[in-house]
Amino acid sequence: MSTKLWYDEFINDWMWALPLGNGRIGAMQYGNPHCEQIEINEESLWSGRQIQEKYHASPEALNEIRQLVRAEKLKEAAALARETFLSDPPVVRSYESFGEIFIDFFDKSPYSDYRKELELSEAITRVFWTKSKINFKSECFISEDFDGFVYKVESDNKPFSCNVSIKRKQDAYSSCVNPDTIIMNGRVTYCTHHYYGEGGEGMSFGAKLRIKTDGELTTDHSTITVTDATFVIVYAAFETNYDVNRFDIDETLDFKTKLNKTIENLINADYEKVKETHISTHQKWFGNVELRLEETEISELPTNKRLKELNWDEFDPDLFSLYYNFGRYLLIESSGKKAKLPANLQGIWCHDFNPPWGSDFHTNINLQMNYWPSESANLSKTSAPFIHFMKMVSSFGNETAKELFGARGWVINHTTDAFGRTGVHDSVDCGFFPMAGPWLCLNLWEHYEYTNSTAYLNEIYPILKGSCEFVQDYLTENEKGQLITSPSNSPENEFYYIDADGKKQESMFTEGATIDFQIIYALFTRTVHACKVLKKDEAFSKSLSEVLEKLPPMEISERYGTIREWIKDYEETEPGHRHISHLFGLFPGDQINESNPEIYEAAKRTIARRIENGGGSTGWSRAWTICFYTRLKDGGNAYNHLKYLLKKCTANNLFDIHPPFQIDGNFGGVAAITEMLLQSHLGSPDNRISELLPALPDDWKTGSVKGLKARGNLTFDILWENSILKSAEVTAENNSTLRIKLNDKTKNLKANKPYVIEGDYLKAELSAGETVELTNN
Repeated sequence: MSTKLWYDEFINDWMWALPLGNGRIGAMQYGNPHCEQIEINEESLWSGRQIQEKYHASPEALNEIRQLVRAEKLKEAAALARETFLSDPPVVRSYESFGEIFIDFFDKSPYSDYRKELELSEAITRVFWTKSKINFKSECFISEDFDGFVYKVESDNKPFSCNVSIKRKQDAYSSCVNPDTIIMNGRVTYCTHHYYGEGGEGMSFGAKLRIKTDGELTTDHSTITVTDATFVIVYAAFETNYDVNRFDIDETLDFKTKLNKTIENLINADYEKVKETHISTHQKWFGNVELRLEETEISELPTNKRLKELNWDEFDPDLFSLYYNFGRYLLIESSGKKAKLPANLQGIWCHDFNPPWGSDFHTNINLQMNYWPSESANLSKTSAPFIHFMKMVSSFGNETAKELFGARGWVINHTTDAFGRTGVHDSVDCGFFPMAGPWLCLNLWEHYEYTNSTAYLNEIYPILKGSCEFVQDYLTENEKGQLITSPSNSPENEFYYIDADGKKQESMFTEGATIDFQIIYALFTRTVHACKVLKKDEAFSKSLSEVLEKLPPMEISERYGTIREWIKDYEETEPGHRHISHLFGLFPGDQINESNPEIYEAAKRTIARRIENGGGSTGWSRAWTICFYTRLKDGGNAYNHLKYLLKKCTANNLFDIHPPFQIDGNFGGVAAITEMLLQSHLGSPDNRISELLPALPDDWKTGSVKGLKARGNLTFDILWENSILKSAEVTAENNSTLRIKLNDKTKNLKANKPYVIEGDYLKAELSAGETVELTNN
């Protein structure tokens, strides 16, 4: 199994640096043999603080906007919405870099024998080089157990010298307080700006760095000089005064005492013991899934050269195994271990003080995509920060729902931050997306379906119910007696329409975008099932079912035979748009499937037309495209687009490129590869059907995967040869009914315990903890 990224050259570029993390702390190691540079992040270090958003909306304004939309006076409707619905201030502030650690070696002579690597199974980076006939090795990791940063550089018993420092370009100062200790203290400051609101002082933060060495130590203000050492170990701790249970700054938090304790624990521990514990703890996260694909001679090349060979269509199935393992690793390091906040647009790795899109939480697909693989790729514990996030934003969203829409329940729109803002941000055209909350609820629900925990379902039920209540109040009846969303948009895409003067115009603003009804279907059907499982709210459940009966059906465009993106058969201004929102029901939803052949075929035409016109142009959009093709059981197209994702949308360090770097494409890619090998979305929540190798590419003729999860809390190990399933093992974590759909790769499936074949399905009853062996002869 390929678990190592490695390189035989140093490039001084952040997108060549290698990521480390422990959920809360992130690092990017450059691997410079002259002056090592390691960028540090801490998940909670954001500009700004919690504020009271101001709104100018009213039920009367909402009603007027709806009337304008109904009359197709869309420019006027959008203008009024900008005056009334856009939050004040209109833009959220940014996630920020914590600073950088430097190990500046005195010897600047040429180096040779360079190698930089990241071992995913250990979460350790290593750098090797030779300089002035001295062999060097460094290794770096971030410990979950000690909650701190560790870096060690050593020579082959020959002395070297270096300077060690920690710096931040703004809002902080560093100073040496002992010969072996540097502290950094800071407070985020921010300016008044009409986009971001009033300026001021925000979060306090601090770092403490301490050194162990056999060399001589001297200091100069903020730099420690190490002379004639054969090894140097750098320990560091990082904290802020952010309180995740308030989503705000807490001026009473004594984070400096915590810094001191972390450093003392590290400095008093044996380095090898700290590393051994780190590896053991990490493997409990990482080691429960193993994907093995065929290795070739190309598999031995450096990672960047393997990517280059892929551009020439060289055969390297194992590269996709490495990409898959890297994506799982990123989710562990950004949302597992010590994480308290969910992974943002860049996970936890940020190089700037004003990064692209603020490195915020985008909720019109991006945050949702971050967690697509958390259950199916057996990373369920990484959902914990997201679940807490949902509890917080749903509570903040109660006021927004009431003030903006006069509605019950809670709402969030297309973006938020670490302080829980839930209004309409950036612009009304793209920022108005009240279906973000219902979509986020689907991620919450998936954790239930994969764990079968009724205690968890009861815990999240108020969030589901609150989102349903908002939708119920937001829906309005049209002239056909259907319940529709108004105003509405299909995220970030525009369409042409003819205004009252007969002129061709463009708009995002309308009523009844198709994605809205697909999201509502997903939310309401699952909440109805939750009421059944929890034996509560029978009348409320009935009211949801009644709403479902009045939603508009999906329609097929008369122009192209594709699924309509809006309730009217508008023509999009950008037929190759990156958002493919009207296929939400195909993935991550399950409403579009083989049970409705007409809509299923229209979905095929929809994605084909998007791609023909340049769709899938961003990393995350291409990953979503692969997911669509897996659900269409089209392994060939899924694989072609997976190759495109790596060829065109992946950096040399395997980070996803929007462009620029945006981590959702990595996570979407992991979800897509998982769906190639195992799906479990068909059927109902209490009667899910698993399918093995539903979209297996022809190039992956032989392989195996262990530890994939299916809904119903089932764990699968799968082995295939010559593109046909050879065997599988299924372990039930709860009492379960196993249902497996038989396809052309599994049609001769048999089990080593009593089973029945019902049509195209194999069915067997499993007890908690029981494993069944399947063969396909």
